[in-house]
Amino acid sequence: MRGILIDPGEAPEIRNVPDTAQGLDAYLGGPVRVKLFSTQPAALIYLPGLPGRAMPTRFYDDQWYYGRLLIVGWRRGRQMPLPQSLADDLAMKFRNMEVSRL
Repeated sequence: MRGILIDPGEAPEIRNVPDTAQGLDAYLGGPVRVKLFSTQPAALIYLPGLPGRAMPTRFYDDQWYYGRLLIVGWRRGRQMPLPQSLADDLAMKFRNMEVSRL
């Protein structure tokens, strides 16, 4: 499933990501949390509780996110493929360390 991978200190990369909750947990290394974007059918997937144990990755919506992040398509409480045009747009927006609210 198409998503965006963001590693600390790296540019966002569009790639295939797991399409199940268990797959996302394994891919990021633990139980993940979901931060929905208010104006886009997408979500930021991250590991909570990493401050002090991982490098800061991005600052978004008044919060620092640490470690490896994923952006996936999200609609009606479910993960879905990220449309290519939206993936391109979000990858561009998340190139900077501080990201404007979407």
